[in-house]
Amino acid sequence: MTQLVPPTLRLAPFVAPFGVDEGLLDDLIARLDAAEEATEARLAGGVADPNVRASTSLWLDLDTIPDLTSALIRFASATVDEAFPFAIDGFEEGVLLQRYRALGSAAPLGDHYDWHVDIGAAGTTRSRKLALVVQLSDPADYMGGLLEVNLDGIPVAAPAERGTAIAFPAFAPHRVTPVTVGTRYSLVAWMHGPAFR
Repeated sequence: MTQLVPPTLRLAPFVAPFGVDEGLLDDLIARLDAAEEATEARLAGGVADPNVRASTSLWLDLDTIPDLTSALIRFASATVDEAFPFAIDGFEEGVLLQRYRALGSAAPLGDHYDWHVDIGAAGTTRSRKLALVVQLSDPADYMGGLLEVNLDGIPVAAPAERGTAIAFPAFAPHRVTPVTVGTRYSLVAWMHGPAFR
């Protein structure tokens, strides 16, 4: 399948250090691990299908963690300034903490999220412009679990170093490959704005 790509569109994710101390990353992991309200991740419409998506999710309100909010705003600003000059209004939903495990997964090959896009036709997914992912885990703690982004027909694996932030358009196909050993933690947020034209 041939993808039509606007000539000015960057064809690789934007990557930068997230710029927070490791204590905040540890705190986010601990919040997810301790949260009774953490749930099995679901597809659009609340559908559970471990063949497509298997992980544990926890939504956080950005207002509860000012240091996280500040870091996300700085990274989003850098993304718009340096990589994807989209019209952005701000955050319209919380952030999503994700845990992908090898052991105890509902999926036979380990937790994963198959190819998908983050923009949709209903609710807040309609106005998502940029997906922001922060690697919370040390890559030595797991195997597999690669974030791959496909902006031009060739998937690119994002860096896995702890504290790395990755941004890409919400319409870009991406996936997390199955975690085969250990546990991978990440944070996902979305910047919203007027519809693409």
